[in-house]
Amino acid sequence: MSESLRGVRVIDAATNMAAPYAASILADLGADVVKVEPPGGEPARAYPPEVDGMRTQFAAVNHGKRYLVLDLRTEPGRELLHRLAAGADVLIQNVRPGRAARLGLDSESCHAANPRLVHATIAAFHPSDGDRPGYDILVQGESGLMDQTGEPDRPPSRIGAAAIDYVSGLWLSIGILAELRGERDRPTVEVSLLDAAFGLLNDKVSAFLATGEAPRRMGAATSTTTPHGAFPTADGYVVIGTPTDASFGRLAAVLGPPLEADARFADQAGRLANRAELERLVSQSLAAQDTEHWLRVLGEADLAVGRVADLSEAVERHGRHSRTGLRAVEGTDRFKVPAPAVSFGDREWGPLPRPGEPGADSEAVLADFGLDATEIEELRRAGVVAQPEGAVR
Repeated sequence: MSESLRGVRVIDAATNMAAPYAASILADLGADVVKVEPPGGEPARAYPPEVDGMRTQFAAVNHGKRYLVLDLRTEPGRELLHRLAAGADVLIQNVRPGRAARLGLDSESCHAANPRLVHATIAAFHPSDGDRPGYDILVQGESGLMDQTGEPDRPPSRIGAAAIDYVSGLWLSIGILAELRGERDRPTVEVSLLDAAFGLLNDKVSAFLATGEAPRRMGAATSTTTPHGAFPTADGYVVIGTPTDASFGRLAAVLGPPLEADARFADQAGRLANRAELERLVSQSLAAQDTEHWLRVLGEADLAVGRVADLSEAVERHGRHSRTGLRAVEGTDRFKVPAPAVSFGDREWGPLPRPGEPGADSEAVLADFGLDATEIEELRRAGVVAQPEGAVR
C-alpha cells in the first residue's frame, strides 16, 4: 500500500465506473476517500454478479473508501456537503451539469466553500455538445474507436472491457495529482469520456490528418507491419509480432520454405504489398503444431510471441508473473481485484478492506470533519445522513 497521499482528503460523490475508479486510485495511493451516496446507495451497488454479499463491479472501483450517506436533495444535505468540501482537498463528481447545480456539486458552489478545493468532473461529452447522457459504449461509437475495432467484413465492435471508463478515470486522477501540486485558486479538472476515447486513436488520427486516408478496421492485424497479429494453431491461437526485417527473418527461418526463400517478403514494403498471401502461409504453417510448441520454438528464436489466453488463463498467469498481482478482499476468499499496475520498489499492495454498506462510516466521517455528536444526531433524525443498524457509532 502506498502512503504517498496520506493526509489528502477526497470526497467521491460520483457513481458508476469512471469517476469512482479515479477516486479508488487516490485511495490506493493513501488518500482518505469518502464515498458520498444517496439514501439507499448508488446504482452500481445493484449490478450483478454478487459474491459473498458484495457486488463485484461496485467493489472493484470502490475499495479502500469510507462510506457516507448524504441526501443532497435537501438544503441541510447541501449545506453539509459544502461544510465537508471546506475541509477537503478534492471533490470528484460526474453528475450532469444542470443536476449538479441543483445538488450543490457544481464547481461554483463547492469553490465558494473552499477556493483551494480541486473540483474534478467526468462527463460523457464536452459542454458544447449539450447536456447529453452517455456511457462507455456510446463514446466508443462516437469517437471513431468502434469503427476501428473488429474484423473488416464484420460490423463494428466494442472493445471487450470498459476501457473508456478506466482510461477516463486514469486521466482524471492524473489531473487531480497535478492540481494538488498547483497554486491556482478554484482549481478545476475536467475529463470527457469522448476525449479519452478519441485520444486512444492518437496514431490513427495523425495518419489520417497527414494523408487524408481513413484507416479501416483490421481485426488483430495492423496497417504498418505484417505478419503482426493473432494466428491459429492446432489447438488455439498465438499472437506474433515482427516489426522489423530481422525479426521476420527469424520467423521465416523457423517456419522454413516457402517463407524463407520468397523474395516478395524480403522487406516490409513487400510484405505489406503481399499481405494476404503472407498471412495465409504463416497461418498454414502455425496450424500444423499446437500452441505450446510455437511458444517454445518461436520464443527460442527470440521472437515476440504469446498465447491468446482466455480469462481463466490470464488470471492464473497474472498471479504468477505480474509485478503487482491480485489483491484479496478481507472477509472472502472468492473475490480479488487486480492490483494497481505500478509498483514501488519492495512495497507490496496489501489486502483490501471489504466495501461497507451505504453510510457504514457516516458518523465517524462527520466526526472527523468536526461535527459533534449532537449535530450528527440531529442530521440523522432529519434523514439528511444515515448509517445502517449495527454499524459502529
